[in-house]
Order: sequence, then C-alpha cells, then structure tokens
Amino acid sequence: MSRMRFAFILALALAAVGGCHNDKQEVLEPGGPPPLPPASGTAVGYLIDAAGDLKLRDDQLTKLHAIDDSLAARNGQIDAQLRQIEKPVPGEELTPQQQKAGEKAPRYNNAPGASTITTEDSQKLRKIRDDNDSDALKQALATLDTDQQVRAKRILQDRGIALPGQKAQESSSSADGTPLPGMEP
Repeated sequence: MSRMRFAFILALALAAVGGCHNDKQEVLEPGGPPPLPPASGTAVGYLIDAAGDLKLRDDQLTKLHAIDDSLAARNGQIDAQLRQIEKPVPGEELTPQQQKAGEKAPRYNNAPGASTITTEDSQKLRKIRDDNDSDALKQALATLDTDQQVRAKRILQDRGIALPGQKAQESSSSADGTPLPGMEP
C-alpha cells in the first residue's frame, strides 16, 4: 500500500513540475530587434548576413566568403599592430599624501579608443585598413548582379558604411557651430 501511495504522490509531483511553465512569449518592438554586427566583423559580412534579402546564388556566396575571409585576415594583422601602437593614456596615480588629503583621482574614460595615444604610424595603419575595406567592398559588389547591387548598397548605407568612392556620412551637430541645412540666417 505504501508503494502505491508513493508512486501516486511521485506521479502528481512530476505532473505538477511538468505542467508549471510560462507560456508568455517575449514581445518585440514593431521594427524588430536592432541589427547585430556582421558575423565576421567586416563590411562584407553584412552582405553575407543578408544573403536571403539579396537572393545570392551559391557561387556568389562562396566568392563573398572568400573576400570576407581575406579581408578579415588582412585587417586582423593591422588591428594587432594598432593595439601595440595605440596604448591608452596612462592614468595618474595619487601619492599617499594626496590620498590622505582626500583628493580623488581624475575620471578615466574607458570607452574603446577614447583615451588612446594616436601616432602618425597608427593613422597610416587606419588608412590602410580603410583602403582594404573599400577594395573588398568593390570586389564584393562586382560579384553581384545589378539589382542585387542596388539592394546591397542600401543595406550598407543603412548600417552607416561608406560605399567605395563615397565619403562616410557625417552627422551634423550644432556643437560644431555650423547651422543645419535650411536653418541659415
């Protein structure tokens, strides 16, 4: 009799545990979640990620992967050199006397690249990296059909990537003292 009761209680407990779940699903905003960076970390990666929207053929996708892998390798070497050259500005440490006097250390901006020392060599490396990106995008766009190119350019522009032959779009700010277009006196 006790075995039967134990089995009955065990069955009820398992049913209760299995039946207790939350059926609510996460509600997303109307526009959907914000876009993620490309899987590879390159501008060509956005085109690969949008293969469905661009209706890429297998041969095109293979070529884009090859371009993307080559670009990631070249830029990886440059990024490694930049990390060696662009060291963060060293923070000043307080002496024990200053600490006893209640002085506080100045705040340090930990944002990537915000407190780094830029040199002429690092600027040259960044220029080479930008040229690599531009060349890879030219090759990638050349593998696409005309209608695919139009969609690809729109995808890249939506993500703030400058197309080859165009300058990056700069956002105008009232902080620089120039009036917005149409707002001149």
